Amino acid sequence: MFVAALAADLIFATRIASAIEAAGAQPRIVEDGAALWDAIERWPELVLIDLATPGWEDPVRRAKTLPHTRSIPIVAFGSHVDTGTLKLARQAGCDHAWARSRFVEELPRLLKDTLHPPTRFVPGWDEAPPPALLHGIEQFNAGEYWECHETLEGLWVAEKREVRDLYQGILQVGVAFHHLQGNNFAGAIKMFRRGLPRLRGLPEVCQGVRVAELAAAARQVHDAALDLGPTRLAELPRPFPTIRLA
Repeated sequence: MFVAALAADLIFATRIASAIEAAGAQPRIVEDGAALWDAIERWPELVLIDLATPGWEDPVRRAKTLPHTRSIPIVAFGSHVDTGTLKLARQAGCDHAWARSRFVEELPRLLKDTLHPPTRFVPGWDEAPPPALLHGIEQFNAGEYWECHETLEGLWVAEKREVRDLYQGILQVGVAFHHLQGNNFAGAIKMFRRGLPRLRGLPEVCQGVRVAELAAAARQVHDAALDLGPTRLAELPRPFPTIRLA
């Protein structure tokens, strides 16, 4: 996982990078709006923006408009006396726009809460996997991703507790793999970015499914697809990751 930061001040950028590394993530420090947008498109866990750096406004507005990036939290910081720019940042879509002194104070907590959210012990997490889930996993592991979708969609619709996120997350990751098989780059990226957040924060093992392992493996495929781009998806390593039960 990585955190993107727009910061032209070398000393402060180094300070931010050190905080990100201490929180267990990789920093990606950029110096202009174009590079910031490239970083945002790679789906960071968090975006940090120094409002004294030119070029931040357009990437923020685009990020908060497009469905595949708008869920990324964006936190800006600037001079406490420049209230107009802080207000503009909020209007552009930043989730927070703080004075620099507050940003420095809040950064360790912000990184911890974003990168390591508390585990969601949702009702039903420790139950045995229902038969439909086991059947869907068999289909997933056989590469029958659309059939898995049909199986788990019924389970997801019937389940009213939050553990339904497990079923929907798996089926959406499966649909992402299905799109990759069909060289549908945009569809795959969209489904990864819908499914993986549903798995985020669930117990490492949920209803017998090794959720953290699946999420990490699926994120690697997502990142590899981004590296290759829409014309080289055939070069992705096959077979795609499978689901393991504890």
